[in-house]
Amino acid sequence: MKNQLTTNQQKAMNIFDDQIITHSDFIDEQGDWVFIGELVDILVNEGWSRKSAEGTVGSLCETPHLTLCDEGGDPFSCSSKDLFWLSVE
Repeated sequence: MKNQLTTNQQKAMNIFDDQIITHSDFIDEQGDWVFIGELVDILVNEGWSRKSAEGTVGSLCETPHLTLCDEGGDPFSCSSKDLFWLSVE
């Protein structure tokens, strides 16, 4: 699936894989729960402009790599509307 991403999406996923997925408690599932704002902040801290980071993260929400949490998907019952499952698969 990675080969279907844009260049910026792939760069962002590489950063997320390095900074989030490899340190996740869900390493066997190749993903982790994240908030959209955290992803934007990670990219900004890596030198991206806020606008570029927001656009890239927003576009990743339209891919299978970021899935909005639904009521049945999270033990915390997804009370936040910006909790997403980040997956490298």
